[in-house]
Amino acid sequence: MKFRVALAAVVLATGSAAAEPVPDASYMHSGQLVAVDGPRRLNLACMGHGSPTVLFDSGMGDGTLVWRLVQGEVAKLTRACAYDRAGIGFSDPRIGQSDAMAIVADLHALLPAARIKTPILYVGHSMAGLYGVLLQATHPGDLAGAVLVEPSFANQWDSISAATMAAGAPAAVGDALLASLHAQARRMKECAALPAPLPGDCAASDSRLPPDLAAFNKAQKSQPSYLLTKASEYESFLSTKDHKNMDQRELEAVTAGFGDKPLIVLTQSQPQSLPGFTPQQNAAVDRVWKAGHDKLAALSTRGSNTVVPGSGHYIQYDQPQAVIDAVKLAVTEIRGR
Repeated sequence: MKFRVALAAVVLATGSAAAEPVPDASYMHSGQLVAVDGPRRLNLACMGHGSPTVLFDSGMGDGTLVWRLVQGEVAKLTRACAYDRAGIGFSDPRIGQSDAMAIVADLHALLPAARIKTPILYVGHSMAGLYGVLLQATHPGDLAGAVLVEPSFANQWDSISAATMAAGAPAAVGDALLASLHAQARRMKECAALPAPLPGDCAASDSRLPPDLAAFNKAQKSQPSYLLTKASEYESFLSTKDHKNMDQRELEAVTAGFGDKPLIVLTQSQPQSLPGFTPQQNAAVDRVWKAGHDKLAALSTRGSNTVVPGSGHYIQYDQPQAVIDAVKLAVTEIRGR
């Protein structure tokens, strides 16, 4: 209980985003390229010293630079590493599907290959929340705890669909939303086959980044291997009307649980605005989103879920200090065990 109260106090005291970013150049070249599967390598960028090592894992299609406002501050306390999943950033693409189990297998292989002392503190954003839960379930010795930032969760699609229909949304509206997401995955594959320069819908610029870094990031995300990887991550994560997605099936095949390890979940405060839904139906999605995060936090007897004021889905951009403080609190908890 003290742990949860301490986190809530820290987050509520968080002001506007003021964390000092890591220099842009740090993300414009590879870090350590670590072989994990024969000659196939993953990019790992570490800074700082100390234990436990904090490993940052990004959301769908994102690379290490989404942690630019967080990683340097954490590195003042302990060793802070961020990595690119296969096919993203500077990491080599894999042969085969980028489903959750394949990604977790890479994660598990990365730690000893990079000589990272385990257990680590895992920090995952969005879809990486699934990977953290699966890593804990399959390789519990790898993790000392986790901070999950706006994480995806088990049965997410079914829960959202049920909530919107209960709030009066026709099934066709939810079906249309899911169909549009599948269409995005197909478009990524089409984009991968197009010559440069790509159309704007294939590789958009990220306005949250400084101009030089945004241009570099756009160039990386215009590579065919990246586009195919992101499409694969989408396909593994998206359900259809009649079938559960591959990531969900892999989660259901294991027993999820963090025991008494520190588990901090951070949830956005910005209301949802999914296309095609009324404000009341989007409010139902908000309730499901928070309930899903509450259920995630309950996987540990020392779990907590806190709504971060003034934040959208990318809390590490909107309120980086809240993420930094959550990581620091988890590190302190781990060191005291």
